[in-house]
Amino acid sequence: MSRPVSRCLCWAAVLPVAGALLAQTTPPPAGVSGTVTNSLTGEPILRAHVMVSCLPDGPPRDRQAYGALTNEKGKFSVTGLPPGNCAVNAERMGFVTNMTGASYPLASGAHKEDFKLTLTPTGAITGRVLDSAGEPSQGIQVSADGPRGNAAGVATDDKGQFRLGGLRPGKYRVKAVPQTLPFPPEIRSDGSTEIHDSATYFPDSLSAKTAQRVEVKAGAEVSAVDIRLVRTPIIEASGRVTGLPAGFKNVMVSVEPAGQGASVNANGTFTLWRLDPGKYTLVANSYSGQSSLMSAPLDIEIAGANLEHLELRMIPPFDIAGHMSFEDEQAREPAKPPAQPGQKAPPAPPPEPRRVELHPLQQQTGQSASAVIGADDSFTLQKVQPGRYRVAINWGSGYVKSLRAGDTESEGDILDVRNGSAGPLTVTVSANFCEVSGTVSDFKGPVDNAPVILEPAEDPSNIRLALTDSTGAYKFGAVPPGKYKLIPVGEEDAPIVIGLPDQSLEDYDEVAESLDLRAGDKIGKDLTQRK
Repeated sequence: MSRPVSRCLCWAAVLPVAGALLAQTTPPPAGVSGTVTNSLTGEPILRAHVMVSCLPDGPPRDRQAYGALTNEKGKFSVTGLPPGNCAVNAERMGFVTNMTGASYPLASGAHKEDFKLTLTPTGAITGRVLDSAGEPSQGIQVSADGPRGNAAGVATDDKGQFRLGGLRPGKYRVKAVPQTLPFPPEIRSDGSTEIHDSATYFPDSLSAKTAQRVEVKAGAEVSAVDIRLVRTPIIEASGRVTGLPAGFKNVMVSVEPAGQGASVNANGTFTLWRLDPGKYTLVANSYSGQSSLMSAPLDIEIAGANLEHLELRMIPPFDIAGHMSFEDEQAREPAKPPAQPGQKAPPAPPPEPRRVELHPLQQQTGQSASAVIGADDSFTLQKVQPGRYRVAINWGSGYVKSLRAGDTESEGDILDVRNGSAGPLTVTVSANFCEVSGTVSDFKGPVDNAPVILEPAEDPSNIRLALTDSTGAYKFGAVPPGKYKLIPVGEEDAPIVIGLPDQSLEDYDEVAESLDLRAGDKIGKDLTQRK
C-alpha cells in the first residue's frame, strides 16, 4: 500500500517544477485590438469578421489564423497570438473586403491597441437587356468587367432586368451574352428568318474597346444601364482536317478565345455555327490511346459572310535539335551573388542545369517544352507541338537575342513552328540588356506607389510590373531589346493586369508610351496618369 502513495508524492513534487519550466520556455502570447468603421460615414460596423494571420518567430513556422467579430461599437480584440509577424484584415457582407497584405511584428506579451480598420461599402449596377428588336430579353447572362476582374454574372428576369451587386468602386464594362447553341439556322415555313443577337457591351457595342464604361462609387447604385443587343448574321465557318493517320478518333476543332468547338466528321469535315464577329484561332486536336495530335493553328476573322474551305493540317509532334550561341561570357553563366565589402564572396550553391524552354504564346495552341543544355551547348527539344512560342533560358544573366531556324533568322525570342520544324535551331544569347526609368505624375504632382506596366508587343502576356517610390520614380532593369508599351495604369486595375495576362490595356492608349529598345539602351520616360 505504501508504494502507490510514494508514487503520488513523487508526481506531486514534479508537477510544479514542470509547470515552472513550461512557463519559462513558452513565451507569453500577444494580442491586437481596435475598431472597424465605415469609410464613408465613419460609423462602427457590427459583426465585421476580423482575421489575424500570424507567422510565429519560432518553430513551428506554420501560419495560423485567428479571428473575432466586432461588437455594436465596432470594437474587436484578438488574443492568444504567437510572437511574430501578423497580418490583420476585415470583411463584412456589403463592404469591400479589406486585404492589405501588410504584416506587423508583435513581440512576446505585446498587445497592439487602437488598431483601426475601415471598410468601403460596395456598389451596384442595375439595368435592362433588350433584344435587337427592342423587346425585353429574358435569361441573358450579364457580367461586369472591372477592378479585380469580372463580377459574378446574373441572368435577366422576365422583364429583361438585372442587378449586379457587391461591386467595389471603379469603372466597369457591362456585357450581355445571349445563350447560343452551335446549330444551323431554323428552316421556317412562314417566310421569316431567325434572328441572331450577339454578345453586346453597354450600351450597344460588339467590342470591349468601344464599350462605354460605367463608374460605380462606394455605396452607390448606378441605374438605367440598358443594353441593346446587336443583331448579326448567322455565320457558318466550315472546312476540313487533313493529315489524320488511320485509327485516330475523337477529333475536335476548338475555337479560342470563344471556348466553342465542333466534332470532326469521319470524312474530316467540320462546321462551326453562330460565331460572333471577331478574331479567333482554330485548332484541331485528336486523341487515340496514349497518342495525341494537334493541327497548325489557323487565325480567322468573322465578319458578315460565311467562311468556307478552311484547312487544318495535323502535324505529328516533332523534335528540334539546336545549339546555344553566346555573345559574351556573362551571358553564358548564371550571375553570381555580389560579395559584401571586406568579405569573401559566399560559396556558390551547385548550379541548376542550364535549360532552354518553349512557352506557347497562346495556351490553347501549343504545349510548353524544355531541354537540358549540354556541356557542348547543344540541346534537343522533344515532342514539340505546332504553334508560336517564346524561347527562354532559365538563368538571368542573359536574354534570347535572336533565333535561326534552318535558313531563317529572326531578331527576338519568338519561334514560329506552326508548320513544324524548319531545321536546326540556333539560339543566340546576349547580356547587353536595356534599362527604362522615369517618374509618374498626375495633376497634383508625383504619384507614390503607382503601378507601371511594361508590355512586349510580340507577347502581351509576358508583362512586367513596377511600382513608383515616394518620389514617383520607377525603374525596369534587365530589359531585353524589342518593342514595348509603357503604361501607367490606375491602382485599381493593376491586379487585373497581373492576374489576367490577356486583359486588354487598350483603355490606356492615350497615356501609353511606345518604346523601340536597342541593345544597351538606357532611356528615361516620364509618365502621366490618366484622370
